[in-house]
This record gives sequence, C-alpha cells and structure tokens, in this order.
Amino acid sequence: MDPGDERHIERFIRNPDSLSNDQRRAVERLIEKDPGARTYAEFLEDFYGRLDDEPLTPSGGHVDEFVGGLFQEEAVVSLRPFQPPRGARPTVLAADTDSTHTDAPTGERRFTVLTTLSAEEENLLVRVMKDRDTGRGRLYVLADSSERRAHVVVSFPDLGFDLIADEEGRTTFAIPPGISLKQWAEAHAVVRHPVAARAVGPGEEVAVHLPDGGTLLGEREGRALTVAVEPHGGNVPAYLTVVPRDDSARLFRLSTSPPLECNTSPEAPLMLRVYE
Repeated sequence: MDPGDERHIERFIRNPDSLSNDQRRAVERLIEKDPGARTYAEFLEDFYGRLDDEPLTPSGGHVDEFVGGLFQEEAVVSLRPFQPPRGARPTVLAADTDSTHTDAPTGERRFTVLTTLSAEEENLLVRVMKDRDTGRGRLYVLADSSERRAHVVVSFPDLGFDLIADEEGRTTFAIPPGISLKQWAEAHAVVRHPVAARAVGPGEEVAVHLPDGGTLLGEREGRALTVAVEPHGGNVPAYLTVVPRDDSARLFRLSTSPPLECNTSPEAPLMLRVYE
C-alpha cells in the first residue's frame, strides 16, 4: 500500500461520492485483499466516527462560523490520551482494546497501536502505530479540514521527540528506543500549526513576517541557509521546518539552532514554515 492508496482509502471512507465507480470498486478490492489497507480503513472509520460522535461547536450557523474561525487561529493545540465520550455510539477504538490486525498465515500482529490522542479545543485526533513488518512508527493526524492536519509538527515532550507530518497529516519514523507501552499510553502531545510559510530560491534573501509582528530573515548561499529572527516584544517562534524539493522536512529550534546547513542542491528551492 503506497501513499496514493492511502489517499484513495481515505476518500472512500470519508467521501465515497468523490470517487468514480471504478475507483470505488478498486478500493473495495484493495481493502479486501490487503491486510494493511484493511487495517488503515478500519482506523479511518474509527477516527471519523469519533469526529462525528462528538461535535464540539455549538449549533446555529453564524455561531458555528464564528467559533470555527477562532479554532482556525489556534496555532498550538494540546492533546491528551483519548477517552471515549460518554453517550457516544458503541464504537470501539483499537487504542482502547489494543486490538490490531492479525497478519495471516503467521498469526502475528502486524500493527500495534502505541497511542491515540485527542484535543479538547477542536476535532483533532492523532494516532501512532508500530508496523511490525518494517519496525517503524506511523503517525496519522486527522481533523475536520485538510488545512488543520497538513504540515503540522507533533511534539511529545514526555517522550522527548518531535515529528513532522506531510500535507496529508502523515509520516513514518524510527521509533526511539527504550519507550515502554505504558509511557506511550500516558504521553501527552502538542500539535503545532504553521503560522507563516515562504519559499526561498537559490541565492535569494527573504523576510517572512510573523503574526505577532516579528520577522524571520533568511538567506541562501550555496548549500547554506542562514536564518535570523527579529522578534516583536521578545516573542521568538519555537520551530522552523526546512523542506527541500523531493526530500523530507528538517526541524530546527529557532532559539538554539546555529546557522542552518542544508544538504541539498544549491539549485533546489526550499520551503520554510514557522511554528510558535
């Protein structure tokens, strides 16, 4: 199952009318035959069922629009271990039961749910799974809108690491050693949304204006990217991601990082995203 398959499965679960009849039949066959695809489909059904069960905005069109606008402005969202809402329909999450798909014919579990977390402020969920076949972790971020899951930084302060999601709200990663299942289950997290973004071309100097009035200054020379922050009122943004073309994002702490050295072609454009 590749990223294209995951996107089609998500459309099939969330909005099947957006697929053609042939595409829907292809996804149905994939889910039926591929254990990984079936597990991912079940995972999405759980998550979107959770979102549908617990609407967090008040009723009334103008109130919904107003509150939704406030939520969109939240750049940092705290997450806590998922707790099923009282009175919700009887949906069982894999994170609650530690149920995973059994990979026939070996009988061994391919996917283990390490943690599922939810936000109080908005419909935002994060799940982390371990893939036994690869030994790697898989992070999924789900939200009501694609903008609220794209390119977020998910920080696990209790566990001491950060993850960068792609435009679909997903990433795979090397699981840090020495973290027990109990630590995963009890860990909290923070989702950081970009507050500013800017492409920087070869040899270009840029000034990225931040919401609080500060400015991020960037300059490229060869492979080197030099970044400085002119804060407003002493507020310094927390993180910067640098995304080379056709490469994974790199995360830097703006308060501690030296001038940034990007191991990329001098001709490749870079995308900078700033986080509080």
